[in-house]
Amino acid sequence: MGGKPNSINRNIQPNARKKILKQCRMFITCSLISALFVSLTRLQSNSLTKVVTSRALETETKNATSKKTIWPVPMEGFRNVWDPPHDTDIPVFWHIAKSGGSSFKDIFGRCHRLTMASEVGTGEGHHKDTDLGAYIIGDNPFNKFVNVDTTKIKGLERAKKMGLAKSGLADVIVTRHIFEVDSLFDKDHRGQLISVFRDPIDRAISLFSYLQYADWELTYSTKLANMTLEEFGNSSYIEDNWLLRFLSNSYDQELTEADMIVAKRLLREKFLIGLLNEREETMDRFEKFFGWKYKIDPKTQEACRENFMSSGSNTNKNSIVKPKPGSKAYEAIAARNRWDMQLYEYIESLFWDQEKLFRGVPDNFRLEGATCCSCKDPPIC
Repeated sequence: MGGKPNSINRNIQPNARKKILKQCRMFITCSLISALFVSLTRLQSNSLTKVVTSRALETETKNATSKKTIWPVPMEGFRNVWDPPHDTDIPVFWHIAKSGGSSFKDIFGRCHRLTMASEVGTGEGHHKDTDLGAYIIGDNPFNKFVNVDTTKIKGLERAKKMGLAKSGLADVIVTRHIFEVDSLFDKDHRGQLISVFRDPIDRAISLFSYLQYADWELTYSTKLANMTLEEFGNSSYIEDNWLLRFLSNSYDQELTEADMIVAKRLLREKFLIGLLNEREETMDRFEKFFGWKYKIDPKTQEACRENFMSSGSNTNKNSIVKPKPGSKAYEAIAARNRWDMQLYEYIESLFWDQEKLFRGVPDNFRLEGATCCSCKDPPIC
């Protein structure tokens, strides 16, 4: 009973031994095939082409072995970006910090004169309102805001109780909480997610530059003011793969390939993708997708658009030169954004894949058939 391990083999009958060896060979063969498959899958993921097929995405999802292969919440309130849009759909702009979102919001509201639901709407005492309404708030007489705050969780709860989606008051909803905003919608009033994405390295540098002086932000620290970029990259102040963590709802967990699959599927099916480094094409697509044309004063509105496209909004006071790949500063930031850099490559591929959504739609769509209500005498706006 207490024999050496080798003595076990001596007691096995020849036929049984052959059976075991056969099973071992099968196991080793299967393991090698599995390892080869994983390697090929990773290679394919790192060399995405501009055309991403839904069949490839379905294969990725089926091969996931982790606990998560669907998004964290049902997301039934959002329309699939590849499905035909409906007149009652509401654009939901996911504002990602330091990705050009402020400029796009200004174009939506100030230039296209769209009624916005954002953090501005509860200003000037409108947080006390019991009924929904759209008001001019601030210094721009052309930009109206619904009296809710859709950038905060409690604000979204209030907006839901007040029936924001059904009211039809908001032309665009701005939020930072895509999973929570989903509850605003129903089968007759869907949201359509849109966003502008930025290279993770560029975004991290921009965020660092901003937080060096933005003492009004909760994440501000006096320590940042005197840090170098390399020190920031190695500190606890830099975000750790923020984009993937947000989209997969994995804030405090170790990231896995399954999280990547969740995020890719969400982006593929629910988002109209915009890129900051393709801002003109991005804005043009938003206008085409939602049928936005100038209706007030095309000449003035186009000049407004050109201004924000070229100069931007909420630009940083500090200017930091992007370090070269291989430098200590670059590699420190890249190490904390490894997953996000991979996801961003996928986002870029989706952007070019979605080009097919706009085939046959003329360039400068916003100017085609534009009208000028303020040009009438008297104006009829």
